[in-house]
Amino acid sequence: MSFQMSDTDTLVAKPKTKIKISVKPKIEEERQVIVHCSIPCEFGMGVRIWKTTYLICDDGQRIQLVHWDGISLAPQWTRIFHNGVYNFTLIFKGLPKGCKSFTLKEEIPEPGGFIVPDISRNKTDVYRVTI
Repeated sequence: MSFQMSDTDTLVAKPKTKIKISVKPKIEEERQVIVHCSIPCEFGMGVRIWKTTYLICDDGQRIQLVHWDGISLAPQWTRIFHNGVYNFTLIFKGLPKGCKSFTLKEEIPEPGGFIVPDISRNKTDVYRVTI
């Protein structure tokens, strides 16, 4: 068996150089802060959280609220059907590594926003507060 090449055929040579690619995985740890909140309540009252609720670091940096559980986001209300304490959870983006303490603050355009000052940072970034 023989092959003939015409003037239009192209001969492709394989390179003899081997390229070694090293891929180092970049692992970024997703950090978040979990704040379990308790609020005294009475039957029939309503509660809600505003998206403008922040953790304010000791250096003034604001950390954004990213998720909430057990409470409605304004303008909706969560109605309470018992007396005693109502519990809900707020999840924020991670605090900067150098943050030693922070304030939980709900900044709203009407009376009734809450503030929990001087929360000391811990290793787990999970906190329990009473509002």
